[in-house]
Amino acid sequence: MTISSTPKSQARQRGGSAQQARRQGRVHALSLAYAFDQKHYVDDEWLPIVSETKDFEAGAAELGEKIFRGLCTERSAVDAIVDKCLTNWTLGRMAVLDRSILRLGCYELIYCPNVPPKVVINEYIEIAKQFGSDVKTGKLVNGVLDRIAKEHTSQASS
Repeated sequence: MTISSTPKSQARQRGGSAQQARRQGRVHALSLAYAFDQKHYVDDEWLPIVSETKDFEAGAAELGEKIFRGLCTERSAVDAIVDKCLTNWTLGRMAVLDRSILRLGCYELIYCPNVPPKVVINEYIEIAKQFGSDVKTGKLVNGVLDRIAKEHTSQASS
């Protein structure tokens, strides 16, 4: 057994830094997803460039690109899941930013099992509060992602 010589405050800072890197990565994925949606799902090499991420924590840009690329691969399935969980609304009628936030959150919930659902939901609620089109976007994201998480968990355990 080894005992860490790192003081708790430094350990918290590193943890905070890792958390900040994950948030930055998700925000980067959002900017990529937004641009991709605006370009009608055509990657014409004009998506936000990696150099725009020069002030990110280590690994943030790579995480964002990984989430975005995964979403691109699974977009049809993700859209079907999100659409099914929307009440009196459709994904196509939503603001592009809100749609992108829901897609990314759904992608992580379904295809990134190593990230706890509560973490994914909380992260995308915070991103929705910061970037969403409306003050109610956070509540929408909470409701839809929570429903997706519950339905996915019940299907996975069946």
